Amino acid sequence: MSALCRPSRLLAPCAGLLFSLYSAATLAAPWQFEAGAGVLSQQQVWKKMPAVSSAIPYFIASNGPWRLGFDQGNLISYSLVEDENFRLYAGAGIRDNGYDADTSLSSKLSDDPVFTGYQAPDTEITGSVGLRWYWFSLQLAQQLNEDRDAQVVDLALELPLYQHQSGLRLMAVAAASWMNADYTQRIYGVAPGNQNLSVGRPVFQPEAEVNYRLDLRVQYPLSAQTVLLGSAGVTQLADNLQQSPLVDEDRSIEAMLLLVYRF
Repeated sequence: MSALCRPSRLLAPCAGLLFSLYSAATLAAPWQFEAGAGVLSQQQVWKKMPAVSSAIPYFIASNGPWRLGFDQGNLISYSLVEDENFRLYAGAGIRDNGYDADTSLSSKLSDDPVFTGYQAPDTEITGSVGLRWYWFSLQLAQQLNEDRDAQVVDLALELPLYQHQSGLRLMAVAAASWMNADYTQRIYGVAPGNQNLSVGRPVFQPEAEVNYRLDLRVQYPLSAQTVLLGSAGVTQLADNLQQSPLVDEDRSIEAMLLLVYRF
């Protein structure tokens, strides 16, 4: 993966590329929407972090090659090539995976003293390039703000497990996320200016690591336009990241249930 450490210079122009590709032909295409809401529950890896549950909105809009809404971390994406079984795209969005995330809809925080005076990482603005081919997907997302080079490469394989004529579908997703040192230090590390030995927060500067994830997803249509979406997943934290003074769990657990209306 070391060869992936410096493609960041190619990602910086992503946002400009997306908007420059917008055309009158795209404006003329019909919009398709998915909107809904649901519940997200998470058990994160942070020390003494309580389980968090919150109501979440859901929205996706598509128009020709354009997609708006939160999709794999992208708020907007443009399909450079797309057919029934293949998609190549560029996107721009946000990423906020650290402790005390600004975008979290829950106010619950850890009461462990290790977080006393801790300067949590800010929300990242990201540019991405990715592809999906049948059940395989690959995405490289690069931080664009703060002159940082935090990069994450997500590789996933989606396997259909069961499908019924009623429309019920069950899928398993096996994924790996390679994170460069800038990203692991940003999320799990403790910089010299952020240490506090009196609360057990020494300097911690991890290298590039890989987290692994397994998801089970279910889709059940309630009507021609309404669908119930559910998922449950576990992410295994890399061994070295488990040594972070901010962490006391070796895995995170997440479950989600959404009701979505398509029109």
